Amino acid sequence: MIPVLPPSDVLFSGTGGPTVLKSDRDSVIFLEKQKIAPEQGPVAARTLAIARSFMGTPYVKGRLDSYKEELLTVNLRELDCWTFVENSLAIAQTGNEDFTAYQSHLQRLRYWGGNINGYGSRIHYFTGWLLQAEKNGLLDDLTQEFGGIPYRKQIGYISARPAKFPKIQDARAMKELQAAEKRLNAHQWHYIPQNRIAKMEHLIREGDIVSLTSAKGDLDIAHQGFAVKVNGRIHLMHASSLSHRVIISKQPLANYVIEQKGQTGIMVARLR
Repeated sequence: MIPVLPPSDVLFSGTGGPTVLKSDRDSVIFLEKQKIAPEQGPVAARTLAIARSFMGTPYVKGRLDSYKEELLTVNLRELDCWTFVENSLAIAQTGNEDFTAYQSHLQRLRYWGGNINGYGSRIHYFTGWLLQAEKNGLLDDLTQEFGGIPYRKQIGYISARPAKFPKIQDARAMKELQAAEKRLNAHQWHYIPQNRIAKMEHLIREGDIVSLTSAKGDLDIAHQGFAVKVNGRIHLMHASSLSHRVIISKQPLANYVIEQKGQTGIMVARLR
């Protein structure tokens, strides 16, 4: 039986498409964001404008796992660091299309091959999200070009912790997750160590997606957000679990990463 998720205004829809978990307020927020984004110009500029409009939005973790069934969850009222980046880009991609088109863009970003087929079909590692987005022509991973060094990890954080992630106790979900981990481990990743960020900061542009690498041996990314400039320095705009909302870091990115426990450096991706 599917548990009930507050608030009381959540709705299900699925006629002619995937079952979607959403609220009436989400469609209203979507229309507001459409008006904010520049009608013309690159996707990166539209994405950044939308991301800025989310400033102050409450941080809530785990909404995508609130139901037993795998649903396309739409929640523009509450964000975590990943859904903040993802929704900003999905709305920017939508342009002048409608709310249904936005849901399609969101689905293509969130699921392997854009197909929803259980928990294992969702992308659970942010490097996987970056990899698929790059293959789909949405962005370029510039980390190596910016002086990044090899990022050697044996990614397997989720599959190694079934007690923490109970949905992978399903055999098919576990098999699909392990296959995804294998694909990511076969890719040659690079990262910029935290002590090198200040020297390459001038290469980062506003709107670049900045991923903060994890100190855990089997986890790829600990956090993500967008690069923005404050008084000529690059800062991180992100959904913060500590501040409980979308904010811009008080410190420049180089200082911020050094002060965060469990984060070793960054990857940088640029929207095309």
